[in-house]
Amino acid sequence: MKCDIYTIWETYQKDLKAYIRKRVSNQEDANDILQSVLIKVITYCEKKNNVTYIKAWLYTITQNTIIDYYKKSKQTASHSRLENLEILNQQEYDENIFVWLHNFLDSLPKKYALPLSLSDIKGIPHKKIAEQLGLTVTATKSRIQRARKMLKEKFEECGKVEASEHQLLSYNITKTCCLK
Repeated sequence: MKCDIYTIWETYQKDLKAYIRKRVSNQEDANDILQSVLIKVITYCEKKNNVTYIKAWLYTITQNTIIDYYKKSKQTASHSRLENLEILNQQEYDENIFVWLHNFLDSLPKKYALPLSLSDIKGIPHKKIAEQLGLTVTATKSRIQRARKMLKEKFEECGKVEASEHQLLSYNITKTCCLK
């Protein structure tokens, strides 16, 4: 579909503002975020002028702009606000997959989560992890493998990881119980 900025904005502006207001308490900040979304829409439409799923695209831009707002202002969103961010079918790289990765990692038993985090997130060699945790290298590798399997199962249970056409991965939550 062609990018008709005026029609798109007239159709979705009120819904986007309501979406932002549910996630940002300050009215002025919400207005700034809405303005940033409009600027991003205009910039994209001037360059590419085609969007397949307009609503999902707009909400993706809005969601990412809200996340940028929290990062920039160094405010920490309450857990409940982050839970309310909807993960939509996206056509681009989804930064939120890392948020879900950490949430799901935190839900694993500590004896599995800790070795996996040290290995795959912090990049510490298995031998050093084993020494740090008082385990054998074999036991450490076993726990890391088991944690990877458990994490994969959690992702599969709660949603869908898809390869995106333009970038790396997209993750869509399909079960509301996983938002906790």
